[in-house]
Amino acid sequence: MTDKTKSILLITPDSNISDLIGSALKTDGGLKIETQTETLAQMNGRAVKMMSDHDVILFQTSPNNMAEITAIEALTASRRPGTTLIALVDGNVSLSQVRALTHAGVDEVLPLPSTEEDLDGRVLKLARAAAVKPAENLSRGRIIAVTQARGGIGSTTVAVNLADQLVGTRGWGGRKSGRKVALVDLDLQFGTVGSFLDLPEQDSLLQLALDGVVPDANFLDQSMVKGPNGVSVMPAPSKFAPLDSLRPDQVAAILDTLCQSNDFVIVDLPRAIVNWIEPVIQRADELLVVTDMSVPAIRHCRRLIEFFTQDNPSLAIDIVVNHESRPLLQSRVHREAAKALERKLDLWLPHDARAATNAADRGKPLSLTAPRSPLGKAMGRLAQSVVNRQQEQARRQGSTKE
Repeated sequence: MTDKTKSILLITPDSNISDLIGSALKTDGGLKIETQTETLAQMNGRAVKMMSDHDVILFQTSPNNMAEITAIEALTASRRPGTTLIALVDGNVSLSQVRALTHAGVDEVLPLPSTEEDLDGRVLKLARAAAVKPAENLSRGRIIAVTQARGGIGSTTVAVNLADQLVGTRGWGGRKSGRKVALVDLDLQFGTVGSFLDLPEQDSLLQLALDGVVPDANFLDQSMVKGPNGVSVMPAPSKFAPLDSLRPDQVAAILDTLCQSNDFVIVDLPRAIVNWIEPVIQRADELLVVTDMSVPAIRHCRRLIEFFTQDNPSLAIDIVVNHESRPLLQSRVHREAAKALERKLDLWLPHDARAATNAADRGKPLSLTAPRSPLGKAMGRLAQSVVNRQQEQARRQGSTKE
């Protein structure tokens, strides 16, 4: 018989913090708490040995302490599948310091509580959710972020129709895959996903920013709108919202929650770079950069790749060449672009203004307005490439476990 009790290791040199969090977590009878009253670095490798016996490692740390960073990296290198690392840091930590912790392998970075009143509910929620999750059940929704190398290149068309094709209700020989897909429009100022799908106006993201709360599953259930073919959509606000009105932890919570109930989460990003994009890139399994072959677009595409790989060096980035059919033989311009981007140009979407405009005007995806058009077929191939990458990753993970 297997033990259903899940275990949390709490590491902090502050006995007050230990008592505060420990007593709160112990109210859940399904959790076993073990506390070490010292720093991660002071444990001198004992945390690595103890990690195999715990589902969550919750520890107080300082991103300015290189000994702590080294200790975190040692934990990351040795942790078993399913173990979650949650760092508690001073509330004045900078974005660059958070990045250093996530690069070292931390899954979540949360503010350190000082009193019972300040105890952040996210600490308890994350610890409980991570510990209760069975270690053998590691499946989660795959996050695909879509961005653009220049304005007007068609990234929203790609995001909308990719989400639609991934559902699998049409296309691919009429097969029904039964996939659950969520589409999130994070272009707070000029997002048009809602218009593309003729959805009612929805200001959930704006309300989220105004209230300053961290969304949960109930909030998202009420905020998501069902689009054609069953895609769950969170449109951009119908009213103007400042790009910096969202916080990184709010965006992270949206993605983490949607991943629990969807097979794919498609995120349409704004062209501007804001601080809350970081949790998207940290969590993304794949980034699609939509571009054309113009020199300015290719240069900007290169800058985007360099920027995003700083936050997630292992991020899979694919280039989607829009408004151009796949050539039988790539020209010198294509080869030079591929060399500059250090990426193969395998994904092409033909220029099909009639099909794209007709779909947008009718508020429906291409699968319902022009499934046999060149652009409709190309969107199906794009979605298939995303599925193929998912299956390839699953095979690699399976072989690693063996």
